[in-house]
Amino acid sequence: MMALTFSLKKTPSQPLDCSQLTANGLAGLSLVQMKNLPLAKSNLKVADFFEISGDDAQCIIFTNSTSQLHYIGHKMTGGIITIDGDAGDYLGAKMQNGTILCHGNAGNRVGDQMRRGLILVDGNVGNYCASRMIAGTIGVFGQVGAYLGFAMKRGTILLTQTPKLHATIQSCGKHTLPFLALLFKSFCALQTKFSEIQSQRVERFAGDLACGGKGEILVMSPTEK
Repeated sequence: MMALTFSLKKTPSQPLDCSQLTANGLAGLSLVQMKNLPLAKSNLKVADFFEISGDDAQCIIFTNSTSQLHYIGHKMTGGIITIDGDAGDYLGAKMQNGTILCHGNAGNRVGDQMRRGLILVDGNVGNYCASRMIAGTIGVFGQVGAYLGFAMKRGTILLTQTPKLHATIQSCGKHTLPFLALLFKSFCALQTKFSEIQSQRVERFAGDLACGGKGEILVMSPTEK
C-alpha cells in the first residue's frame, strides 16, 4: 500500500475545510466518494482542488499545501498526516490520537481542544496554540503567536524559542529532564526538525493556572538543540 496523497492543484481563493480528510473520515470510502467530499459550504469538492493518489488512509500526505487548508486532522483518531507545506487554522483541533507532521507554518488554534496524540510543526504557528488543550503533545520549532496554552488543562508543549506568555502561565525554573531523551528518540523515525534535538535541559512553565495548572510548556535551551 502507498500513502494516500492529496496534491493541491491550485491555490484556493477561499478557505477550505479539510476536516473529513483523516483516516477515520475516509474509512470505507471509494476513490470516487473521496473526490466528491465537500470542502466548503459551497459546492466545492475535493476533486476541484486535489489530485489523489495512493490507497493507505492510515498514512495521509498533503503536498503543495497552503494556509487556506483549515481543520487538517480535525477529530482524527489514528494514523499519521504529513503536510509538505503550510497549514491553516485549527490544525489537529479536537484530535483524539495519531500524529501530525507539518513541515511549514500553521495558523491559529493549533491543537485546540486536543485530547491525545502528537503534533510537530517545523515552522511557526499563529495565536492560541494549544488553546483548551486536554492532553497530548504539541511541538513548535519556530515562533508561536499570542495566548499560547490559553485555558489548557493538561498536555505538553515543546518549544525551541521562549514565547511571550500570558499571566496565568508561570515559570517553574530550569531543569534537566532525563525522560526527554526517550521522547526525542521516539522522534528519530519521523521526518521533522525535532528528530535533531538531543537536549534534556529546559525551562519549564506550568499552566494554564486558571484551569488547574496541570499543563506544561518546555522551552529547550537554544545552545543544546
